[in-house]
Amino acid sequence: MFFRARRTLQRAWFDFNCRSLLSTPPIRTNDPSITLVSMVCHGEVLMYLLAAKSFCRQFGRNPQVVILNDGTLTKADHATIRTHIPEATIVPISDVAPAKTPKGSCWERLLLISDLVHNTFVVQLDSDTLTTSAIQEVQQCIDANHSFTLLGDRSFPEIESMTDACLRSKTNLHPMVQAVCERSFDKLPESASLQYVRGNAGFNGFAKGSIDRKKVEWFSELMQRLAGQQWNEWGSEQLTSNLLIANSDGAVPLPSPKYLSHWAHLDVPYNEAAFIHFIGPYRYSNGLYMRRAKSVIATLTTK
Repeated sequence: MFFRARRTLQRAWFDFNCRSLLSTPPIRTNDPSITLVSMVCHGEVLMYLLAAKSFCRQFGRNPQVVILNDGTLTKADHATIRTHIPEATIVPISDVAPAKTPKGSCWERLLLISDLVHNTFVVQLDSDTLTTSAIQEVQQCIDANHSFTLLGDRSFPEIESMTDACLRSKTNLHPMVQAVCERSFDKLPESASLQYVRGNAGFNGFAKGSIDRKKVEWFSELMQRLAGQQWNEWGSEQLTSNLLIANSDGAVPLPSPKYLSHWAHLDVPYNEAAFIHFIGPYRYSNGLYMRRAKSVIATLTTK
């Protein structure tokens, strides 16, 4: 309860200090060949707008925008989004057709992406992200129609065979479903022909035509053989996303520390990053998110 109260206060203080974002110009689509997808909740609308606007500013193009409403967005939230992204498509989470996968825990977002990627390159962007400088690696991936992923914290920086990834994971005894599956990949006959990357679903790119619902369901069923009922827990969607990207032709892990998540490590040069994912447990640590957000907003005030 104390954690939730503190998080609510921190978010309110962040929104108050970053309210000038609401005076910045709107995003107007100029490249419909790319779709920017995010799942957004009430309470993180300003954060989301900052994530989307900062990404578009550094990307240099404005994709079409699809927002997955997690069910909590209010009429006021809709109005705010419409003011800043007039052409955005807002999809109620209940409108995403179910599949042979778990429900909740971002699975509807992945299924929505699998539906959209047939026609466009899809970039999945979490609301708690910030793009602060040039992202030419992302531009190159999109232009070449290659999938990409943000790496996990201190992850092996390459796409590798699933068997090698399994060996690397044997000493990771964390009980989270992702770790359980990673150290058990060698139990699957299919592992000999598959690739893996330990990515982070907070920022992913899915090449046009790279995945579909059948692939999502296939990887989900494959991992459920390893995890059993635990496959319904948080983290299963990210693992599936990792597998889908790693087995996409030409996929690229984005270089770290240029692209990273904020774990508040003392030895990581976060100030030099071009893209930062401010993950929940450390989102407001050290005041970095607030400082970088204010700096980014200042650049958005010019058209």
